[in-house]
Amino acid sequence: MNENVPVDPRLQGFVVVTEVAEGQVLAEDIFQAKYRAAAPGHGHHIFAFLRLGAGWQVGSYINYLPHRDAMLVGGACTDGTVLAQCPAAQRDLLRQAGGLMLQTVRYAEHRFSRQSVGTFGHCGDARSWSVLAQCGYQRLDHPYLIVRWNHRLVADEEAALVASVAALGEF
Repeated sequence: MNENVPVDPRLQGFVVVTEVAEGQVLAEDIFQAKYRAAAPGHGHHIFAFLRLGAGWQVGSYINYLPHRDAMLVGGACTDGTVLAQCPAAQRDLLRQAGGLMLQTVRYAEHRFSRQSVGTFGHCGDARSWSVLAQCGYQRLDHPYLIVRWNHRLVADEEAALVASVAALGEF
């Protein structure tokens, strides 16, 4: 794994977090199970793969989509059936490291931090919020809109960007 990417070192050897181009096909099963919808065919596909026996399985997925000078995050999902196949010692290490979603978000935030002024998401789920808050997200003056700023803008530009994201509705 790349030492510059903040994946917990305790997971080395059995977790790999990476972006996969054209990753929709790999995300389809996990996304269908969580959302009962097709996986996104757009954006950046970020995966956490778990080594199980001699092979690798998709353990977690999240999608990042460029919007203006920012990113939109959505579609976070983790496959509990894959996690259940891990040996107990590995499951304990995953819990200690904050779980797979935390690893995928940290990887993606690091990956896109230089090219994005911030990442916006919609979050109404307490479990997801507990992970996103650990990654620096904050709630905005909107029922579900959240942001993690990489670079602050002047007030007018920031307000225009937030308004443009809010106008998108759920993403």
